[in-house]
Amino acid sequence: MGDAVTAPVVVNGAFRSQRVTGQQRYAREIADRLTTLGAFREVVPTGRWASSASREWLWTLTQLPRVSGSGMVSLTSRAPVSKRQVLTVHDLFVLTNPEWYSRGYVATHAPVLRAQLGTASAVVAVSDPIARDVQARFGGEIAVAPNAPSEVFTARPQDDLEAAVATLGLQVDSFLLCVGSLEPRKNLSRIVQAYAALPASARSRYPLVLAGGSADIYRSADLPSVDGVVTTGYVSDDVLRMLYRASTAVVFASLAEGFGLPLVEAAAAGARHLVISDLPVFRWICGDGAWYVNPVQEAAITEGLRAAIDGRVPTLTVDLQRFTWEQSAATVAQLATRCVGEKGT
Repeated sequence: MGDAVTAPVVVNGAFRSQRVTGQQRYAREIADRLTTLGAFREVVPTGRWASSASREWLWTLTQLPRVSGSGMVSLTSRAPVSKRQVLTVHDLFVLTNPEWYSRGYVATHAPVLRAQLGTASAVVAVSDPIARDVQARFGGEIAVAPNAPSEVFTARPQDDLEAAVATLGLQVDSFLLCVGSLEPRKNLSRIVQAYAALPASARSRYPLVLAGGSADIYRSADLPSVDGVVTTGYVSDDVLRMLYRASTAVVFASLAEGFGLPLVEAAAAGARHLVISDLPVFRWICGDGAWYVNPVQEAAITEGLRAAIDGRVPTLTVDLQRFTWEQSAATVAQLATRCVGEKGT
């Protein structure tokens, strides 16, 4: 994956205790590959530092830099301020759209991100559009190492798909799937309102399934009560794979994304159609293989949902060879070797 370095580069493992969502999945997949190389070793908080999220955050800021003399790679936003750090930037939304987050999160994380961008040796961006955004705030080297579908989504076990989704009260090819945390940026309230504009007969035949949990770092995003909406909460990867594969279409009408992991997961799992926001990063991933909507126009989302039900949405086409964890880990390894390894001194 990269040239050997004299001293191991530390992989910041502070993400290990967190629930696995987009950033944590990225970190696990990349870290698991980096640590197979002799040039990298992972460090995690232990003892009293691992007793709470706040203590782990304090450990990241104060203790981790002390044990990372050979340099470090941080793969999530739980990262310190350090001159010998390769910093992964998933998005800049805490700076550009603080209204989406809790006041406490903005107060602690926005100044830290500014300081990180002012001191990092190099930056990993998870997409080309995010790399361009970072260039306006960071003058050093930036490498793009995108997300990818994990192996669980490419697997094809001999599941009884009909029986599996029936446990959720669903039928194959008879529901719309929306994957995302309950937070303002995911636009779930507007999606539900757009779904409510469909005829009752359509909603009866095609429930809107919302799969995802919530987190206290975000401002509240209450959902309207609409017949036909099914909320599953946080689901396992195995269940999510089956939901992708069994859905009529996957709906992902976020206001903004750094990448859009559900798009490549859905493609890998065998989903057939996407109704998604017209965002540069989504165009970068999907090209012409999706139905694009303006995420702030409820009527546009409604029309996308109607198109999915009527069979007018293009067949999902994502070139998954562009998105592999092996390639992204190689990119991170090579960047770290150049910028914070002994050969980068």
